[in-house]
Amino acid sequence: MNKHSLYKWFRRMAMLSGIPALALFFTTCCKYGAPKDRILGWVHEKGTGESIPEVLIQDENGDSITTTDQYGCFQLTTHHCVDLTLIKEGYQSKDTILCPVTGAGSVDIAMQKLPEE
Repeated sequence: MNKHSLYKWFRRMAMLSGIPALALFFTTCCKYGAPKDRILGWVHEKGTGESIPEVLIQDENGDSITTTDQYGCFQLTTHHCVDLTLIKEGYQSKDTILCPVTGAGSVDIAMQKLPEE
């Protein structure tokens, strides 16, 4: 099944579910392709794989961009690669560069827990 057929299938399912906004999203994807300006990510603990909620995500200027939700997930909208720092009390801060990818997908970021004193 190619990408276009997959979007059409999702569109049909969204229409049947009665969620108009979702149906509109997949209709747009069918015509124009998946959003190319979105970064989806998941932050988890290195080793255990447990999600880390409320991780502060800052840009290279130290400005806060977003935080992870209760499941450790976040979403950024950007047209270019961004240099980010992830900060959470009790964890070693993490620097990373993320770029929007055609066809969405998501990025997994592992953070190391600091040893307890």
